[in-house]
Amino acid sequence: MKIPKQLKIGGHIVDIDCTQELKNEDGKWESREGKIYICKTLPQTQKEQTLIHEILHASNSVFGDSEIAHIVLESISQQLYQVLKDNNLLK
Repeated sequence: MKIPKQLKIGGHIVDIDCTQELKNEDGKWESREGKIYICKTLPQTQKEQTLIHEILHASNSVFGDSEIAHIVLESISQQLYQVLKDNNLLK
C-alpha cells in the first residue's frame, strides 16, 4: 500500500507525516493538528497497519466517539489489515 500524504476523513483533510522517528510509538493521531504521524523507521507492513490504526483513531475522533478503548482499535486494525493484505486489496 502506498502511504498517502493526505486523506479526507469526515470532510476534513488529514495530513500524514512519515518523516519523523517517534519515541515509544509506531504512530499517533493529533486531532488539533489534523495530522497522523507514522514512525519513519517501521517496516513497510507495520507502517501500513499503523496507518489503518491511526485512521480508526481519527475517524473515531471526527465522528465524536472518542471513548472506544485503544486496545479495541488495535485489535480491529490488526484484523482489518490482515484481511486487506491477504486478499491483495492493498495496492
